[in-house]
Amino acid sequence: MLLSISLHFLVIVLISLLAVVLLLIFAVLLYGLLQYRKQVSIESWSAEIDAVIAGAIVNGGEVPGRINNSGIAQRPAYRRLMLEKLISAEKKFSGGAGLIIRSLFNKNGLEKESLSKLGQKRTHLIAGGILELTAMRVGKALPAISRLLHHPSPQVYQEAQYSVVTFNGFEGLNFLNDAQGILSEWQQLRLLNSIPEVPPDSEGMLREWLQSANPSVTVFVLRIISKYQLLNMYADVLALFSHPNIQIRLQAVETLQTLENAETLSDYISSYETQPDEVKVEIINSICKMSDIRAADFFRQKLLGNDSVAARIGAAKGLHGLNLSGELQSLASKSCSPSELVSIIKHVLQEKI
Repeated sequence: MLLSISLHFLVIVLISLLAVVLLLIFAVLLYGLLQYRKQVSIESWSAEIDAVIAGAIVNGGEVPGRINNSGIAQRPAYRRLMLEKLISAEKKFSGGAGLIIRSLFNKNGLEKESLSKLGQKRTHLIAGGILELTAMRVGKALPAISRLLHHPSPQVYQEAQYSVVTFNGFEGLNFLNDAQGILSEWQQLRLLNSIPEVPPDSEGMLREWLQSANPSVTVFVLRIISKYQLLNMYADVLALFSHPNIQIRLQAVETLQTLENAETLSDYISSYETQPDEVKVEIINSICKMSDIRAADFFRQKLLGNDSVAARIGAAKGLHGLNLSGELQSLASKSCSPSELVSIIKHVLQEKI
């Protein structure tokens, strides 16, 4: 009797397990089918959207009213793909083609969706909305974007910074007055490329930003001065050679070379001894770029002195750049020359072959 009950129970368990396995198999197959249909739909939508965008650009302004007039065009997935395609296309084209792409954005009612992202909680959605509105030049969104300049998320406030500069040019840099977050190298490059010009009356503002408590702001302003060769800022840049932040000193040394005048060489040389090794090397490299024969004695002193190996290598390169490689070879061939000096010279001469 007990054996019969046990067998009966075992059969029920096996049947239950088999049913669960079959359900799992069915669920996996159904999921795979749905994913396949989704992928097919996306590929179909993608081809359709690409064709309309390409056609509009090729036809030089013949912009259709909507990319897709069916109910499919109202599906969130379709509209997200459409928006991604338009943003991607806008990055590739400018001028008349850019205007056509932005017209497609407007005629397909995507502005509302991008604006709605600014009120989301997830930072990647907010940043995405800013990017979209900026790319499509939705100027009315600027006040809302400006309020995000102090958002706690770097992803958001950096996108907002780029947006206000894209819309307003140099005037959009007013956020530097109290910028708290670090301006990354990439962000600085983006902002530099978004500034069409520096107004003639901007020197006062630039001087204030050079004194910012945020080192990355000072470095960025030095790059502005360098890019636009703001010669009147020469003394302000030179003053930063004594800044406590080493990165600012390094950028100041590099920037001064772009503002070169008759005093630059002597300014470099006179400040050299008070600098840490890293800045000394940068000064030597900047003097090398000047190709000024008056620097020959300075290079000789540093090559034969007790500076770091990196500085002495830079000095040897400087002499080589002044067509004094014969002098270097003569030094290397002397039996009394220290082995380290010979190694430095051979390294530089071999590198320059």
